[in-house]
Amino acid sequence: MTQGLESVQLELVDSVAKAQEFLTWLGERRPMNAVAIDTETGELPGNPRDHALSPWHGRLRLVQVGDGQRGWSIPWAEWAGVFYEAMNKFDGPIVCHNISFEAKWFEIQSDWRMPWHKSHDTMIMAQLIDPLGSGALKRLTAQYVDGKAAALQSHLDESMTKNGWTWGTVPTNFQPYWAYGALDTVLTMRLFEQFWEKCGPGQPYSQAYELEMAARKIVTRMELNGARVDLEYSKNKFDELTQYGESVKQWGKDNYGVSITSNIQLVRLLEGLGAEITETTPSGQKSASADQLKALMITGNPEVQQLADVVLKQRKSDKLANTYFKNFLENNVNGFVHPSVKTMGARTGRMSITNPALQTLPKGDDTVRRAFLPKDEDHVIITSDLDQVEFRMFSSLSGDENLISLFNLADATGSDPFTEIGREIYQDPTMQKSDKRRSLIKGVVYGRLYGAGVEKQALTAGVPKPQMQAVSDAFDLRFPGMTMFQKKVEDIGMRRLREEGQGYVNTWTGRRLPCDEDRVYTLVNYLIQGGAAEVFKSNLIKLDQADLTDLLIVPVHDEIVLNAPREDAAEIQQIVRECMTTRDGWAVPLTADVDGPLENWGEKYR
Repeated sequence: MTQGLESVQLELVDSVAKAQEFLTWLGERRPMNAVAIDTETGELPGNPRDHALSPWHGRLRLVQVGDGQRGWSIPWAEWAGVFYEAMNKFDGPIVCHNISFEAKWFEIQSDWRMPWHKSHDTMIMAQLIDPLGSGALKRLTAQYVDGKAAALQSHLDESMTKNGWTWGTVPTNFQPYWAYGALDTVLTMRLFEQFWEKCGPGQPYSQAYELEMAARKIVTRMELNGARVDLEYSKNKFDELTQYGESVKQWGKDNYGVSITSNIQLVRLLEGLGAEITETTPSGQKSASADQLKALMITGNPEVQQLADVVLKQRKSDKLANTYFKNFLENNVNGFVHPSVKTMGARTGRMSITNPALQTLPKGDDTVRRAFLPKDEDHVIITSDLDQVEFRMFSSLSGDENLISLFNLADATGSDPFTEIGREIYQDPTMQKSDKRRSLIKGVVYGRLYGAGVEKQALTAGVPKPQMQAVSDAFDLRFPGMTMFQKKVEDIGMRRLREEGQGYVNTWTGRRLPCDEDRVYTLVNYLIQGGAAEVFKSNLIKLDQADLTDLLIVPVHDEIVLNAPREDAAEIQQIVRECMTTRDGWAVPLTADVDGPLENWGEKYR
């Protein structure tokens, strides 16, 4: 714990005298010569409240600057010039809590740009130090600084409710509002002073922190770049999918007298048709979940199979219509969408994408991807996707020579690793990639990577459990190194759980990935998934060093999508392939596929 907040001074720049006092204060020397910067934003009059969070739709209201003892709020409309004068002269480090948010607002609504080469992010630091903890500033403050810090926000929330104010209408000179903003910079600096001891040069998380900050800069540029979408196609698809979904719901009412969107009614209907429901919700209620419906498509009678299939298709159509196409139509800016990317969206460090949630796009489906276009007629789409990166990492780390040799054979001959493994297991040298048995091999591999048992592997592959069990047993017989590696990781996790109170693994950058107490078996997945995330981010840095950042559109899973000048597409494809491939340090090279030139992203999947 650091000292409390009793001596903190909070100031509002509302006069020439205060402006001069702020400039004088900024010129003083302080620990690490660093200051924190924060913003308060709001929606424009009459617009939806969520526009307060969008630099393309909202407005900048306050900019705050502070150190560990003093914080200043600067009303943007009246005193932006004071901020420009101050920051153009300031040569020390800049600290933010969620730097991407601030950087985008300054980029869109100011003449000042975030100096990434000397900037830091305490949210990233917090997530590295404790992947299971909160990244929210107030919660971190309560834990590391002073539990009373949240009191000012509570007072502000009460005042805003009482007066009917929003973040766009609360007066900038309302003391709880500007003081709340100014205090955030003080809190950010207090956190930075503590977190630097673990994330600074030579400290345990320094390598992971440097990687994350570099990736955050590149991904923020992607968010600003945005992706052009086909609005006419999006409108037609939204209407088509919506109409289909409504027709299916009406079909359910007409034929069965129930709402198929009601879990309770659907479960009763399925049971009435002879289905056995084994899935339950956390509260214990029977659930017609996606997994349950997939299982019924295998085990149910013909009518149950048909109903399960129809409901799954209806759910998919509703999700595509509302999660994606509706979002494109409502949130585009001059035909471009600007997805929000959390570069540390999961405890493993994998990215997640919202508005829209592109990480949940159905694999191999071109329906939504078809909407993504090059930014103009002089550009084309290029995509690059890591080739089975998690399986390749798993194979390298396992040290299983037979598995490694099959991977290298597949790479050398242009074959497919799952096909080569299938030929080995089934003793069938004629097996091709189109063979249905290949999906069973994938089910075993990825089931183990994700901690799924044989039953779940069978469900995912759509085959009976005994059939999947036979494939799993044959796999163990021929590739024992994978099972041995899994056991080794779990044993390390159990030992750490006993001795240190928490099971965890460390990635190659030193990132610490903890597991829940009763789920030590997930550590294999965390190690592979976390390592793959770091490899992908390292590849983004290589793309940045190749001066391709301005062409990057969006990262999805292990895939990067780019705009490329049409005339340079072939050259850029080769550069992308080199940047996305990692050979050093891996027995099985982490290769990448490159597709293009494409007239839309969906062409890759046709």
